[in-house]
Amino acid sequence: MRKLLSIVSFLIASSTAFAQGAHEFKINEVFVHYSCEQCDTVKCPSESYVDEYGEPASWIEIENSSYSTHDIRKCFLTIDPAVLDKNMSAPEREKHMSLISAGDPRTSLSAKQRITFFADGNTNRGTLHLNFTLPTDEPFTVYLFDGNAVDLIDSVRVEPMVAGSSYARIGDEWNVVPAEQVTPNAPNVSFKSNAVKEFKEKDPYGIAMTLMCMGVVFSCLVLLFVFFHIFGWAMNRAAKLARVRAIRAIHEKAAKMVEMAKQGTTETKGVEIETYAAVIGLALHEYFGGTHDLESGILTITQTPSTWSDKSHELREVPQVITQN
Repeated sequence: MRKLLSIVSFLIASSTAFAQGAHEFKINEVFVHYSCEQCDTVKCPSESYVDEYGEPASWIEIENSSYSTHDIRKCFLTIDPAVLDKNMSAPEREKHMSLISAGDPRTSLSAKQRITFFADGNTNRGTLHLNFTLPTDEPFTVYLFDGNAVDLIDSVRVEPMVAGSSYARIGDEWNVVPAEQVTPNAPNVSFKSNAVKEFKEKDPYGIAMTLMCMGVVFSCLVLLFVFFHIFGWAMNRAAKLARVRAIRAIHEKAAKMVEMAKQGTTETKGVEIETYAAVIGLALHEYFGGTHDLESGILTITQTPSTWSDKSHELREVPQVITQN
């Protein structure tokens, strides 16, 4: 019975831990691949990131948002809205989704790590390939389901975008990212506040940057000058106060020595006044206090009789001989 309870407890704890780990995964970026005929540029921007076979494809990036390692194996990805039907059983729902296979070490994600799955419909190419493709001319929603095919972990709706761009999560908001800032398997970069680019556009010759740098340097020099000036004044002030205290102590000792010299020559005959006063006080105490009783100076010895000195006690009696008739 105890073994059965232990096994059940272990399974419950394991499933709970796995569920908590699975819910740490978030859809981080979605890229829709356009064919070269759909691209307006000379070089197709969607070919910047390719799969293991060197072919470009649409992809979905998943991020482990926690600070611990979790495995995304046996989770499901899909864009089929039919999986939202609550009356559908789990086995039926699995038929509309793409399973992330187990056994691939790449599915184990450490803290803040990301993994990219190719939505090309070619699952025979490996673990990172899904059984569906992403449409280019109509909106769709990407769903990430837990391993039980019932719990929805995360989802995002993607509208049609310009070729080469992606739909990325930056902070808590989703934005369309231009082609030059698409970041597969890397943190998403905010395109709204590119300070370097804006500064370069507003100051092409670097005059404002030069003045700013010179201002920072001279400001630091002024602050250092003020600091060392105040620090030097404080150190000189402390040194002067220490010298004043030392000189004052010397004057006090000299005055005391002069006073002792005066008292020694006139009043105490070379003895310090404190010692002199202590001797006089002790003498007066001995004289008036009387540490001993008055005695006549005569020693009287009185003999006290004691049986201990009786000589008879020191002799033994002579034993008597008794004769019998």
